[in-house]
Amino acid sequence: MGVIERYYKWITATVVMMGTFMALLDTTIVDITLPRMMAELNTDTTGIQWVVISYLTASAIGMTAVGWLGSRINHKNTYILGLIIFITASALCGQAQNNEQMTLFRLIQGIGEGIVVPISMTILYEVFPEDERGLAMGIYGLGASFAPALGPTLGGYITEHLSWRWIFYINLPVGILALFLSVYVLKRHGEGQRKWSFDTIGFLLMSTMFSSLIIFTTKGQEKEWFASDFIVLMVAIFVISTVLFILRELIVHEPVVDLSLFRNRNFSLSILVMVFFSMNLYGTYFLMPLYLQNLKLYPTLLSGKILLPGALLTSLAIIIGGVLSDRYNPKYILTLGIVMMTVFTYRLSTFDLHTQKMTIIYDFALWNIGLGFVFPPATVLALAGLSGDRVNMGSSLMNVSRLIAGSIGTSIATTVLVRREELFTEELLRGIHPGNIAIYPAFEKISHFLLMRGALPGRIEDQTLSLVEGYTKALAVSYAFKSCYIWMASFPLVALFFIYFLRHKPGKKPLPQIH
Repeated sequence: MGVIERYYKWITATVVMMGTFMALLDTTIVDITLPRMMAELNTDTTGIQWVVISYLTASAIGMTAVGWLGSRINHKNTYILGLIIFITASALCGQAQNNEQMTLFRLIQGIGEGIVVPISMTILYEVFPEDERGLAMGIYGLGASFAPALGPTLGGYITEHLSWRWIFYINLPVGILALFLSVYVLKRHGEGQRKWSFDTIGFLLMSTMFSSLIIFTTKGQEKEWFASDFIVLMVAIFVISTVLFILRELIVHEPVVDLSLFRNRNFSLSILVMVFFSMNLYGTYFLMPLYLQNLKLYPTLLSGKILLPGALLTSLAIIIGGVLSDRYNPKYILTLGIVMMTVFTYRLSTFDLHTQKMTIIYDFALWNIGLGFVFPPATVLALAGLSGDRVNMGSSLMNVSRLIAGSIGTSIATTVLVRREELFTEELLRGIHPGNIAIYPAFEKISHFLLMRGALPGRIEDQTLSLVEGYTKALAVSYAFKSCYIWMASFPLVALFFIYFLRHKPGKKPLPQIH
């Protein structure tokens, strides 16, 4: 027996985790660089959100085709295809000259991620013997949680010392090495299994449904909702495509989504919990780098370092949450996680211009611990009542719902931030003028300070007004972030309502499948 044969399962784990780590790293490494990208791609907060949303949405859509691809071209070739798409799109992202190009290339990259991540888990499940599959899923889960944890700090370091474009270029050497090893080392896993027929009509209807949903939730506020013919059209397309998709999936022999899964009470409730949890999760991930860099004016690298402790604690909390979910009622662990996320998201709403760095680190770390206590028990509660051949579909649906809800949460966070910033700025600036008696003492003190610093007497009034207006605008942005986090805190509160109706039946638990 050769060295490769003897250690094949560990070599395979290394190869597939290279691709998984690289793909999942890109879910958070981008967030920390968004303020830099906004300047170079000549876009604003509303535009830059699509860099995140397109990736999440495309990843969700790509996941639904993995089962069919694996049955047709085997699991090895499916993994290789996903790598090729992801590597190519990463190179294109690094070359993007405007926000439209970046959005398109991130969409393609997301499709690659949607293929690589679930098929990696499937390959690991196949190469490890039955009595070591828990170990295999542990390896997978640890890598899958550590990659997003490392993203903010690595992204900050790369952006500070090279440029934000290198957060994409760094995927090329890693991806090419993983591709080379995949071609020459991996066996042709998945051959000989039953060939799935692809529900093309269902897939297109589902893609249309998701895309129209994201578009009208993202653009609705900007275009004044139903006052816009475009929004009315998007809502109509969403409703029609949703109805047609449901009807199609109920009658087709091999559907893209097995809707009969939703007859399971715990599964349906867990999906709803995952939806509202994910809206909080991805909305908060989107907001924090903007708060740190655009309002607090921290450098990119320092912002990444501030976020790192919390992200690392998420990895640890996921492991602890999994152990606790095996020993105790997972409903209680899930409740603890959601309550922590609610409380500490609300704590984030107290952040302002003067919040100390250690306070940010501490509160965000506790929010991340709550996050880690959600994934394992939610997976156990959702999948425990499903038969073996339906667990994979159930796991896929949980991850698709997570990504789509994350896109919606990001769009809501963006809309609230932009609109509230405009509202608060207009309201606060209304009374900013030298003739306002209430703020006259402040004008006097600033004018005296400028005069002492050598300002020209003829320009003191204009400079004073400019400083006051600048501070007032920053204050308006601070209030806008507070509003956003209050919105984000409301989502896990809704999830708590659905958790109440979950029922746990002790028994054999399925292995969580993290996509």
